[in-house]
Amino acid sequence: MRLFRFGAAVFLLLAGLSALAACQSAPGPVSPPAPPAASQSQEQVAPPEQPPQASDPATPEQFPSAPPEQPQPPSPPQTEPQPAPEPIDVPAPAPEIQPETETEPEPESGTESEPLPGAGPEPTPEPPSEPKPEPALSDNHTLYILMYHHMVEDGQSCNTWTITTGRFREDLQWLRDNGYTWLLPSQLAAGTPLPEKAVLITFDDGYASNYHLAFPILEEFQAKAVISLITRQIEEQHPDFLTWDMCREMAASGLVEFGSHTYDAHQEDPRGIKHISGESRSDYEARIFPDLQASIDQIQANLGTEVLFFAYPHGQKERWANDYLREHFAITVTTRHGPADLSRGLYDLPRHNITVEHPVSEFLK
Repeated sequence: MRLFRFGAAVFLLLAGLSALAACQSAPGPVSPPAPPAASQSQEQVAPPEQPPQASDPATPEQFPSAPPEQPQPPSPPQTEPQPAPEPIDVPAPAPEIQPETETEPEPESGTESEPLPGAGPEPTPEPPSEPKPEPALSDNHTLYILMYHHMVEDGQSCNTWTITTGRFREDLQWLRDNGYTWLLPSQLAAGTPLPEKAVLITFDDGYASNYHLAFPILEEFQAKAVISLITRQIEEQHPDFLTWDMCREMAASGLVEFGSHTYDAHQEDPRGIKHISGESRSDYEARIFPDLQASIDQIQANLGTEVLFFAYPHGQKERWANDYLREHFAITVTTRHGPADLSRGLYDLPRHNITVEHPVSEFLK
């Protein structure tokens, strides 16, 4: 507006001067002085005549900043967005604080990593555990199987198949003192690697003394054993043999498992499961296989456990029964003397018959 007013004033001044010049140039009485006035007006007018012709360039000469001020109204918004990035920069530190809060769990993870230095010591306990690694023990295939039958109190007479409670306790004490580990048939059938010194305690026939005399000593030492039953003796409740209640109590302890010693084939003649001279194979199978199956069924029905173990009556094998026995049992044992080599399998394993005259220490290393 100031420029506009200035231009208008200049225009009016120039117009007045031009009119005055025109009056002075007109013929009249005052014509003599007119030339000097015209020269003065021309000197005075000459500079103002240029402004209207170049009024736009005159403004930049007088107000060089004015033209940039008109384009600069957009420039102030350009300076105003510049603070806008500044608030953007302000949240930028905020995420930097968030990582710091995130790093707070990191020290916690660092505290979790502190066990990692602690994990360094964990290998150090591993060396002590290295003496007892299972792989080293799995190299052992020797199993000592001990055979017992009947048991009496100390001071009573014994035969080849009878021992005293004192002898049995001494045997278990010797086994413990010499680092032996007692196993069960279920562990052998599961493929458990043998300890360096492994022993399996067996009782044949299923005498009542196994419960009254042997079982309390097993509990005393937390020793394990397997008892092979002649199940007809239990079914007929023979007073010298176990009852199913006794068997259930021992099985519940976890220290005793039960195997088969036939139902009623433990006879002298015919001898055990041996085939009779002149007997056909079909007649043999019809006589022996139902007997073996009856023992299996009765043990499973009364104890609710799988029957894995079979002890040959009189320790005598029969080739006609091999397929049946391997189909129904995981382990079979004889009365042949010596340590068992399990690298050859779990069938027809030898045993050591333990007596009062021949303790465990005589046979084991």
